[in-house]
Amino acid sequence: MDKGGLFITLYDKDTLKLYLEQGVYGQHMTPQEGEPSSQSAHYKTLADYASTREGKHVFFFLDREIYYGGQIVGSDEHGAFYINGKKSPLGREADAPLVWDESSRDKYGETDEPGVFDAGGERGEKCQPFLIQFEDNQDMAGRYIISDQLYFELGEYPYPLPSNSIAGMGFCTITPAETDILLNLLENEHEGEIEPVSDEPVELQGDPIPFSPEYGVDSSEEAHPEAHLEASLIANPELLPEHMRPEGATICRQVPISPFKPSNLDQADVCYFSGDTIQDGTIPNTILELKIRKAGKGAALQVKRYLMWLHDRLGEEAGQIEIYVYAPGFTSTFDGYISERFLEQVEKVDYTEGSKQ
Repeated sequence: MDKGGLFITLYDKDTLKLYLEQGVYGQHMTPQEGEPSSQSAHYKTLADYASTREGKHVFFFLDREIYYGGQIVGSDEHGAFYINGKKSPLGREADAPLVWDESSRDKYGETDEPGVFDAGGERGEKCQPFLIQFEDNQDMAGRYIISDQLYFELGEYPYPLPSNSIAGMGFCTITPAETDILLNLLENEHEGEIEPVSDEPVELQGDPIPFSPEYGVDSSEEAHPEAHLEASLIANPELLPEHMRPEGATICRQVPISPFKPSNLDQADVCYFSGDTIQDGTIPNTILELKIRKAGKGAALQVKRYLMWLHDRLGEEAGQIEIYVYAPGFTSTFDGYISERFLEQVEKVDYTEGSKQ
């Protein structure tokens, strides 16, 4: 089965060419001199980086066109991303040097700090504390399709997928099915291609520090807020009980488990897509729902909504899906909110005890 992909939004062709030529991408993020606040998007973005594994495909979305970048270079056992400078808690923990610096580009304003630049307007000062590296093993870098080609194909599935819900996000993970469709379109029905050559004065200045589990938390109990827990578990599956680890499955995060609706789609925190695909790899085989407080009525009803919709949509096939609720304890009423016919598909795991229920 394909290793899935990353869907990355860009806003200008010069930046696209720079990333294609150098085989590097770094999301613009707000510098973090201390611990990110609970409202910060820092750990949510880190969780996307954490989902990377060697071989995952990289696609860039720009002006209604989708370009192929390459495949991720790095680990296939934990997060395959790199740490760039010290403007993040991970960067300080790893004592990471700054090896990629876009502050010299004409489109940004320089600041007094290396690696920090004024992105303009309300965006303010940004940096790139994390990087991915990719290489083109398909001989397709710079090849593109029109985005409608993808969305016409996805119209065959009567429910939302990650690439339908990227609005407002810098990048997201996409399912094996979306990845396969994109690769097929780019190989057989591409609209054109651009030369992956840039005249920008930016390149790697040395080897970036790869993420290692030693730089992260030592236990689930150390991770706060919830997005930090999500990022930590995806980046380092060794934090999970052995039976909950992905074991080679494709990892995606914030996957819609919901019918189409105007807002407030139910999205599962972490999903594994394994070789025994469900609905061509659009529906996960395993769902992890994560909590940093005792799981009670709200968590139970969320899981119940997942299962009601999955069974309504898939019928008997939905019985193959496993759901783990991973929390520091459960209220005594948790089970009472989930229909008895669904209970055998739900496993409660209390990470303060390392025990399952």
